[in-house]
Amino acid sequence: MKVYDKEIYQKQQSITTTIIIIVVFLLGFFAGYVANSFSYTPENEVNNVSNITDSSNTSEGV
Repeated sequence: MKVYDKEIYQKQQSITTTIIIIVVFLLGFFAGYVANSFSYTPENEVNNVSNITDSSNTSEGV
């Protein structure tokens, strides 16, 4: 009977370790995704600002 308890305990520990690793990975992935979404700046807005300044400079020169 002790042999079976030992095998069940080892399987339970390996399953627990696997679940912990998966949870930590998912938390890290979610944190990275959220941090990346906050640091995202669309390229169109940056280009529009440069286009506005370029067009105002050309109209003053003419």
